[in-house]
Amino acid sequence: MSIKLLKFGLIFFFISYNNSFSQDKEYHIVEKGETFYSISKKFNKTIEELKKMNNLKGNDLSIGQSIIINILEIEEKITKPNNENITNRVEGFASSIDDSENSDKYLALHKTAETGTIIFVKNQMNENIVIVRVIGKLPKTGNNDKIDIRLSRVAFEKLNAKDQIIPVELTYVEKK
Repeated sequence: MSIKLLKFGLIFFFISYNNSFSQDKEYHIVEKGETFYSISKKFNKTIEELKKMNNLKGNDLSIGQSIIINILEIEEKITKPNNENITNRVEGFASSIDDSENSDKYLALHKTAETGTIIFVKNQMNENIVIVRVIGKLPKTGNNDKIDIRLSRVAFEKLNAKDQIIPVELTYVEKK
């Protein structure tokens, strides 16, 4: 019985450990002589922001310590490279494209987005995200009345959907 508990504890630890280093965070390794003040100036953050992001109360830092210097939002990732874009975020429903071809590309048909638009699709049930490129308009048929976007089979599977139609959050970029 205690071996099973130990195995469960180790699995939980590794899952928690891997999730704590999310790709949505930027880290800095503390070097000799660095203080909260010098790091805050280097990365244009307040000392309070750095402490809050890292759940730290005191002023002590250790050489080699990894600290979070930025927490990125999806919108921030989209707009950071090019300020000529504006971001739209809407909620809707997604389904899979009924195709006989087994494409390995992350593609979509959308009601209103222009061909070539890149869309971040977030499954609201489990928060999985996939990035797709719009390849055309979603046909106005009875099957598509309640659907806002249809994804290629591989993209839909990446969202780990449990139903044929799922609630999604769509974040996409339009040119000004």
